[in-house]
Amino acid sequence: MKRIPSLLAAVLMLAMFGASSVRAQEAPVKVDVSAGYSYMYGNVVVSGQGINLNGASGSVAYNFNRWAGVVFDLGTYYNGSVGGNGRSLSVTTYLFGPRFSWRKNAKVTPFGQVLFGGGYASGTLYTGGASPLGAQNSFAMTAGGGLDWNVRPMIAVRVFQAEYLRTQFNNSVNFNQNNFRFSAGVVFHFGKH
Repeated sequence: MKRIPSLLAAVLMLAMFGASSVRAQEAPVKVDVSAGYSYMYGNVVVSGQGINLNGASGSVAYNFNRWAGVVFDLGTYYNGSVGGNGRSLSVTTYLFGPRFSWRKNAKVTPFGQVLFGGGYASGTLYTGGASPLGAQNSFAMTAGGGLDWNVRPMIAVRVFQAEYLRTQFNNSVNFNQNNFRFSAGVVFHFGKH
């Protein structure tokens, strides 16, 4: 009987410690929304032929705690005259997956992510065969990371986001393209836990 109060006190102290550690792990904000410029270098159409594409990308990330969240990313890239031949190529990616952030410093937030989803390519550029690329969908995924510089409590500058981008469009040569994607822009923070 005498042990019950000390056991109860120990359980209460453990519960308070657990609650304080969970609070310390909570993310400073619930949602991050980013928008900015994106550059893509890849061999989407013909293997071995590098193509420069410029465009825009945006993302919405929900933070579960200080280090883990999920993100939806949408990007579109375009080149109106690939190789100077007047043929166009447009690529859009829509991706979803986990993001891991390191929030030890209030001024900068480095992060890494792996996203999976799809891609849509269209244009008048000819593939390895005699017909234009046309319009097609494929699997797409990225792996990489970036760095946000927190200039205000609710605004950050995405200094960079650099990623390996894999697509699987049918380019009459193969179904595997290895691309590079670079983005920079602004991030808005919404809501507090």
